Amino acid sequence: MVNGILIFDTMDVASVLADSCLFDWIGDGKNLVEKYAETHPFAPGTDEHFLLQAYCRAQYRLVLPQAIRPGAAVYCLDTLSNEYIVLVDIGLSQTIVRGMRGLFATRTVPLGGYWMTTGAPLPVGDKRTGETVIRKIERGNLLEDRTPAGAHKLATAVIRACLDCGAAEHIRYEGGDDEEEEEELDTVSPAPEMRSTRGVGRNEPCPCGSGKKYKRCCLRK
Repeated sequence: MVNGILIFDTMDVASVLADSCLFDWIGDGKNLVEKYAETHPFAPGTDEHFLLQAYCRAQYRLVLPQAIRPGAAVYCLDTLSNEYIVLVDIGLSQTIVRGMRGLFATRTVPLGGYWMTTGAPLPVGDKRTGETVIRKIERGNLLEDRTPAGAHKLATAVIRACLDCGAAEHIRYEGGDDEEEEEELDTVSPAPEMRSTRGVGRNEPCPCGSGKKYKRCCLRK
């Protein structure tokens, strides 16, 4: 926390924690998504109504890829519920094709006959992360509590275990630019004072008014 602004090491950590805040921060028995659905009702039959209802039925999962359709989807086994699901995630399917296999922790929302992720999946494949996740689940008897509150406790425990073991270091935010340029920019460390005062995302318009993305402009300086 710097001058009232939260500073994250990477976009990936921000994505994971923002997702956790939206779904696992409970007040008066509801999370922020459920509260938003109550105060912002959309007409039944609209895309907005369909998506918001889907997000209200989100589930956090530990998924094991079984088959891949590159550039489209991953067929997975949810190891927590023993349910097989089709997970539509272009980035995840491409990552697995490149060789990143094993267990993933991610939140999913139902869209008809398939599911979609809500944030960056966290790899749980290495031994240290897997053992840490299992210990947290077993010590808290988190699989025994089938209530909504128990589901949120389980998700929070898995996320904390993954981040504590450095799982976010194995994921990378991509904004659609070519990989060579992304790798070049990843080596540039923004000055601490710029990060703490601006709080600007790499793909947001640069505050200097140039019209360029921040990463293509003042982030280089």
